[in-house]
Amino acid sequence: MKKLIAMTLLLHTGFTALAFQDKTVPFYVGTQDKGANSSISLCELDLSTGQITLKDTFNNCVGPGYVAISPNKKNLYAVSGDNKITAFAIGQDHKLAYLNSQSSEGMNPCHVAVHSSGKMAFAANYTGGSFSAYTIQADGKVTPPIYTEQYTGTGPNTKRQEKAHAHFASSTPDGKYVYVTDLGSDKVMNYVADIKSGKLAANPAQLFFTGKPGAGPRHLVVHPSGKSLFLLNELDGTVTSCSVDKKGVITAIGTYANVPADFTTPNTNAAIHLHPNGKFVYVSNRGHNSITAYKIKANGELEMTDQQTRSISTPRDFNFDPTGKLMIVANQTTDNLVVYDVDAATGKLTFKHESIGIKTPICVAFY
Repeated sequence: MKKLIAMTLLLHTGFTALAFQDKTVPFYVGTQDKGANSSISLCELDLSTGQITLKDTFNNCVGPGYVAISPNKKNLYAVSGDNKITAFAIGQDHKLAYLNSQSSEGMNPCHVAVHSSGKMAFAANYTGGSFSAYTIQADGKVTPPIYTEQYTGTGPNTKRQEKAHAHFASSTPDGKYVYVTDLGSDKVMNYVADIKSGKLAANPAQLFFTGKPGAGPRHLVVHPSGKSLFLLNELDGTVTSCSVDKKGVITAIGTYANVPADFTTPNTNAAIHLHPNGKFVYVSNRGHNSITAYKIKANGELEMTDQQTRSISTPRDFNFDPTGKLMIVANQTTDNLVVYDVDAATGKLTFKHESIGIKTPICVAFY
């Protein structure tokens, strides 16, 4: 019966994620806490009640901010305040076991990602303004960097764009291309990935995509179809919808304000995620302290469908459980997690409750 219900849910919602038979789903929280007790937290989300339980903490790296889970679910990778990328093995009980660390080859790594093949990892160094790529070995360990690049360039925002600031890296779903955002120069760097040889090279079809001057591209998400990309611009509070062609070339379609036009308090964006059904994209706003939802239209344009502020305070990150039923918002300034219900048909959010406290949570990664 459970399998029948799960399959029915999958068919009726169109989820690309696997339908879950279990009542609870594990997830990990990375934090910006650089104190003696800085840790990655293992939590469990009850899908029926939305209750979150803290299961364990792992104190193996300093200020383990962003974390990423490998496609095979066997490993977790974290970047840390001591300028490293660290590999962990994920046990059957979802507990983490330290494997090894490598230098991020730059100052203040702020984002980590795993290639869709599971064979490479990426680190973006914000303060250093550089990008590093690593090979992932069969045992999950990361090799020394196989590719590094120091970015240069500036933007019109003299306080935030005085130099290059690499902020995010991700591969396309088919693994052919890798995109890296540089907030400092308003560019998205474009690479071709050769997994067999373990090499990256600049994409000859488009070395980089250039956004609006002063926009400050921070994060992006590529649609599972590989044909659309949504770019979150931190500094001007917008999201840009883009098309992606067969050569990996990014072309802007439209740009949309994430907060009301009459909101005059400074606002910067933090995170962007797709709903598991691929029909909606969401962004978090710091300053306006909200989550904004957009419907993805057939032509790639976006239509705002909802915006919620209740119990949201400097939402550094948020994420959906794999079924798309619930959203967890990580509040950086109030040190807690908040749970929202998600309507998969409309994309609208409904506040559920405030949950457990975690010091300076900045990344939520579901297993």
